[in-house]
Amino acid sequence: MASSTDLLMRRYLTSAVEQGLSSILNLGVNLVLIRLVTPEDYGVFVFWGALGYVMASVQNAVSVCHLQVTPFGPGFEAQRARVESVMAGVNLVFLAAVGVVALLAALALRSLGNDLGATAGAVYLVAFLAQQYGRALRFSRRDVIAATARTGAVLVLAAAGLTAAALAAGTDGLSAEQALLILAGAYGAVVLWGAWSPAVREIVSGLVSSLRAYGPYARESGWIFLGVASTEVLARFYVFAVAGTAGAVALATLSATQLLLRPPALLASSWAMAARPDLVARREAGDAKGLAWLLSLAALGGVVVTGVWTSAVVVAWPFISGHVFGGKYLGEAGLVMLWGLCAATSFVQIVINTGLQSIKAFKALALANAGASLIAMSAILVGLNLAGPRGAVLGTAVGQAAEAAAMAALLIVLLRRGHGTARQSALR
Repeated sequence: MASSTDLLMRRYLTSAVEQGLSSILNLGVNLVLIRLVTPEDYGVFVFWGALGYVMASVQNAVSVCHLQVTPFGPGFEAQRARVESVMAGVNLVFLAAVGVVALLAALALRSLGNDLGATAGAVYLVAFLAQQYGRALRFSRRDVIAATARTGAVLVLAAAGLTAAALAAGTDGLSAEQALLILAGAYGAVVLWGAWSPAVREIVSGLVSSLRAYGPYARESGWIFLGVASTEVLARFYVFAVAGTAGAVALATLSATQLLLRPPALLASSWAMAARPDLVARREAGDAKGLAWLLSLAALGGVVVTGVWTSAVVVAWPFISGHVFGGKYLGEAGLVMLWGLCAATSFVQIVINTGLQSIKAFKALALANAGASLIAMSAILVGLNLAGPRGAVLGTAVGQAAEAAAMAALLIVLLRRGHGTARQSALR
């Protein structure tokens, strides 16, 4: 019989495989589009892709985080079933709202003659967010194999769809609208994979009662929302600032140079998904030292991995830009190094953020993030003014480092006080 350590390592390794598939999907789509679409179309795709991750963070505040901090296993079945039912109903309403608002926004942009007004973006957002919820739900249940299977299915469907569309387009190339619809189809197909089950019908029929039961979670969601909104300002404010001041082509340059530096951040997110149930279990056991040790190892390992990965990309950049990007962005190795700095600070930030969420320090986390986001916004705007788009990247790194430092200090203080642990609960 496998020991608990063996099961833990197996779960983390499977999570790494899942993240590998997700990274292949992310990198593959972007590499294909860089080669096959114009910089203007690629900038449009980057805009909607970034918006998808922003909305995923809002989704995390509204529903996903409550799943992730709810214990899973023997003795918690009733609590778990209640939380899953409520969050599923809330998520349906969230998806509907995102779809309607995104469609109206795209139509408004199109009426103004703005290239970013791609109506396919609204379809993409709904499908992407629905798949993200299903993925997070399975990670919170420690079912990383099911999560991996779903991600693998999206990868296969997206690859097949993009290949067929590219062959059909020939020398004309793909448009941002086509790429967004193809990805929406891949995500949507996986979401519909066994979706209409008795459990789903029960959620739909009990939607009103689910929304009524959401009240006790709403206050925590407010603090979580402030926290994730601040984190998104740190991570993606440059996208909207650069798009608004320098245009889609400049945004395409930033995205292309960042592209191969995304795997460390994706690995951090995958680690967070897999580690949250274990962090929550340590919280319930009052094991603050074990929780801190696990976070410290993850942060240190992430910095090392990011440093090695960044160095390899910088060394290989002449080959990458010449052969993979078709000769584009050849002189942008300096931007790649700046993105490596951002990737390292982002990894540490995600690890500490995960620790604070696992002990339910939502309010303290939100306030720390809000303060750091003000620093990030100022640094990005100053950087844009002084050095153009390159300065925005440096400003992002400054903001992320400030947030990581603030969160680390906060986590140390709260763990020493036993915040959120069984020990504190017992004192109450």
